[in-house]
Amino acid sequence: MAWVVKTWEASPRPNEKGEYVRITGRQEGIISFVMSYFGIDPTVNITVTEKNYRLETRTFWGYAKRTIPIARISEVQDGFARAWLAPIIFWVIGLLVVSGAFPTLFGNGGVVGAFGMLFIAAIFFGIGYLIYHLSRFLVIGVVGFGGSSKDAWGANRAAAIAFKPSFIEGQKIDADAAERVGIIIQALVDRKS
Repeated sequence: MAWVVKTWEASPRPNEKGEYVRITGRQEGIISFVMSYFGIDPTVNITVTEKNYRLETRTFWGYAKRTIPIARISEVQDGFARAWLAPIIFWVIGLLVVSGAFPTLFGNGGVVGAFGMLFIAAIFFGIGYLIYHLSRFLVIGVVGFGGSSKDAWGANRAAAIAFKPSFIEGQKIDADAAERVGIIIQALVDRKS
């Protein structure tokens, strides 16, 4: 599940609390946005200090916190991806509608019918583009040396979270933002090695 970014702070210099990275996310959707004002929404927090990487997850069903000392991090993860299947489906449907516009033009549908089909095809192309453009997400995380790689629910995974930009809160993030976080964490790990 990708979390929508509420706050995104990352700097090679620590803030007044000693944090180099502080990222907070919430579940996506208007209902979650409204619930966040009452403080009852599920959230995720990543905090990186000189000593620790901390991942906190709060849901309606519980709370889990993973803390990995910077000196015990063996791998830093950062990445960027976009949805690809849904846009392709919309673009193929758009192409099929376009291919149907030409027989309509020369058949009994005429020019108006052909332009109507081209308009519908443009809508499918536009929806595909919007899905492609707006469905990007970033992954930030680390893997620690030794010990258990299981979280509080028994899932065997790294301390990583996927984030999406928030249009409601106005948080725009891109691949460069995830890479900057990865570089900051890696620099802290290198200093401790």
